[in-house]
Amino acid sequence: MSMQQALGPSMQVLRLTRWEWFKLRRLRMPWMLLAVAVLVSQFGIWFNYLAYHNDTVQEVMEGGTASYSMAWDDDRHVSVTMTCADVANDRMPAGFDRLTQGQRDEFLGQLDAWLATGDCGDFQASTELRRSFTLPSSVTGSISGFSSLGPIAIGPLLIMILAASVVGTEYGWGTLRTVLSGGVSRWKFLFAKMLLLLRLCSDTLVVISLVAVASSLIAYLIPPDETGGLADSGRWSDFVIIFFKTLYGLLPFIALSVLATVLTFSRGLGIAASVGYFMVESIVAPLLRLSDTLASATDYLLVQSFRSWTAVPTSESSPDALHSSLVILGYTVCLIAASYWIFMRRDVGGATGD
Repeated sequence: MSMQQALGPSMQVLRLTRWEWFKLRRLRMPWMLLAVAVLVSQFGIWFNYLAYHNDTVQEVMEGGTASYSMAWDDDRHVSVTMTCADVANDRMPAGFDRLTQGQRDEFLGQLDAWLATGDCGDFQASTELRRSFTLPSSVTGSISGFSSLGPIAIGPLLIMILAASVVGTEYGWGTLRTVLSGGVSRWKFLFAKMLLLLRLCSDTLVVISLVAVASSLIAYLIPPDETGGLADSGRWSDFVIIFFKTLYGLLPFIALSVLATVLTFSRGLGIAASVGYFMVESIVAPLLRLSDTLASATDYLLVQSFRSWTAVPTSESSPDALHSSLVILGYTVCLIAASYWIFMRRDVGGATGD
C-alpha cells in the first residue's frame, strides 16, 4: 500500500474540513459568538485597569466598601478614614500626617482590631491589579476569563452553541442528504465537522490573545501616572500552557453538543439540550457539595472538571490536574463514540427548517 493510499482518508477529512471552513465563513453566527468571546475576555483587563487607577472601582470589584474612621473633635476637627484599598497597598490614609502623636497611636491601636475582622481579606494590592493588564499575564488572564467569567464558564457555553449551529444547520437546510449522496462517507463528514470545531476553538483563542496584546499596549500608552513596563508580569510559558489546556478542556463540550444535535436533528434542540445539561450541572454541583457522602461525585462532573483543569496555568503536575484531565478524556471519548454510533445508523431526512 502506498503512502498516498494510507493517508487517503485523512487527506479527504482535511480537504472536507477546509471546505466546511469556507462554508462557515459566510454565516453570521460564528462571527457573533467570536465577538462575544472577545468582549468577555476583555473584562478582566479593563476592570483591573480601572481599579488600579481608582480605589472606588476596586471596592466595587472586590464586593465591599468597608472602611475604618476616627474623628477628633478638637480645635482642628480632624477626621481620618482607612479604606481596604489603603490596607491592600500598605499606605496610610489621607490626613494621617495631620494627627498628633497621641492621635496616631490611638488610631493605629484601634486599626488592628478592625483589620482582625477580615473585611479586607479579598482586596488585591495595586501591583497585583497591574499584572492583569500587562504582558504576558494579560494574555493568560484573557484566556482564563473566556474559559470562566466569575461563576459562569462562558467558553464552553459559546462553544456548545457554535457546535450545535455548525452541525444543526446541515439538518435545517437539508444539505446533509445532498452531501452524503455525493459520495462523502458519514464518518468523514462527522469527523471533519469536529475537526473544524476544534480549529474554530483554536482560532478563537488566537484572536483573544492578539486582542489582549493590543489592549495591553493601549493601557501602556494612555494611562495617567503609569509606572513599569509593557511586559513585566508573568511568564510566556503560562500563556502557552493555558492555551493548550483550554483547547483540550473544550473537546468534550464540542462532542456533547454534536451528540445532542445528532440525536435531535435540530440546531435549536441541540443548543437547548447541551446548554440545559450545563445549567443543570451548575445547579446540582453546589447541592452535592453540601453532602459529605456525595461531595466527591462532583469531581467526575464535566463542568467541574473543566474548571479544575483550567484553573491554574502551571506546568507543575498535581493529582487534581491529572484526575481532571482523565475525566475530560473519558467524556470526550464516550461522547464522540456515541455521536459516531448514532450518526452512522440513523436515516437522514430532508430539510427541517430549523
